[in-house]
Amino acid sequence: MAHFDQSENYWLPSSIKGARAETKKTYPTLNLSLSLSHSLTLAISMASPNSVKILDICEVAAAYDSTKSATETILSPTFFELTYLRFPPYECLCFFKLTDSNPTFFHSVIFPSLKQSLSHALLHFLPIVGSLTWPPESSRPFFVYHPKNDSVSVTLAECNGDFDRLIGNGIHEAVESHPYAPHFVATESRSPLLALQLTLFPNKGFCIGMATHHAIFDGKSASMFLRAWAYTCKFIVEKGEAPCLLPAEITPSFEWKSIQDSKGLEEAYINLWAAMGKRFESGSDSNPKSVKPLPKLEVQPNLLRANFHLSSEVIKKLRESVSRYQPEATDPTKRLNLSTYVLACSYVSICLVKARGGDADREVYFSWSADCRSRLDPPLPPNHFGDTVVVHHLVCKAGDFMQENGLAIIAEKLSASIRGLEE
Repeated sequence: MAHFDQSENYWLPSSIKGARAETKKTYPTLNLSLSLSHSLTLAISMASPNSVKILDICEVAAAYDSTKSATETILSPTFFELTYLRFPPYECLCFFKLTDSNPTFFHSVIFPSLKQSLSHALLHFLPIVGSLTWPPESSRPFFVYHPKNDSVSVTLAECNGDFDRLIGNGIHEAVESHPYAPHFVATESRSPLLALQLTLFPNKGFCIGMATHHAIFDGKSASMFLRAWAYTCKFIVEKGEAPCLLPAEITPSFEWKSIQDSKGLEEAYINLWAAMGKRFESGSDSNPKSVKPLPKLEVQPNLLRANFHLSSEVIKKLRESVSRYQPEATDPTKRLNLSTYVLACSYVSICLVKARGGDADREVYFSWSADCRSRLDPPLPPNHFGDTVVVHHLVCKAGDFMQENGLAIIAEKLSASIRGLEE
């Protein structure tokens, strides 16, 4: 579930009279959503299996601007984007409380406002309105935007589910979130980059479901787009016209040419995906240049989700617990990075491993991701749009997590792994 900090004053609900987000501060507290089953994984959202009725599927094009949207836009992916070329789309659900959201008001005021502001926001994000393609005559895939043909699919739906239950912290089956995420329709020759679904819960609120392509969206890019959409929506409601410019921090930069590929990673990833394409689409119709995302892993029927709230006081106690076993090093390069992220990940991981039990000698893989915008030479601007995330992992014995000082052991390992990025 998405939680918003209203202090930035960009979020969509503040742009609609009577609407407000189901808001929880990110700091100094931390909200975690977990999936619990025989294979324990992290999750980000939850929803309800109640009946969802699809009312309409429309296409929203970027607003016209002769200086921006009149010409075709082509972007060549870097090795960052090529890493995730055929990864399944990332899905995110954002819930908004709106007690006055009767169908008439929603369809006559809110939905038109969201569509209009979406169109104007997309003008600043033209590449994501287009698609990913890999023509037979091309040696590499690329992103292309056609001003006369491309648009974003927006599904309008309605649900009679228990909205308050969905945004609560109770335990739910993981499959309950699926009806509120949009369908991502792709072919071997073309894949969209963004799809949206707006689901109304009459007199309760609504949900914005977003599916994004991993080859151009990372978490920061997705957040930038949502904030730009929210800012545009609020601006139109208050000023009666769309903004000509966005604030600098949410104005995307698609200048990818500064990313240097001294190791030849782009060619390596292109060859890798081509080889995998031959294997996945085996037979006479094998297509090594397919851009169709790989199927999502099936959700196990016993997979559950729940929210857990870690307050600033809890984080403080976790930090003190680690410090008892790991005194502060005199060498600054060896000091632990006991950030909220490190402490929360370490704590959650030891809880999951202990809950699962089993052989203490078995290997446990712990994966985490890092944003490389500021870590490149030269560094990328904070508003760089693309997927610049790299994934790292730790391999530990389950017994490390199960020890009395397991929190300190895992925090030290994770801290050292993160510190390695800076060296």
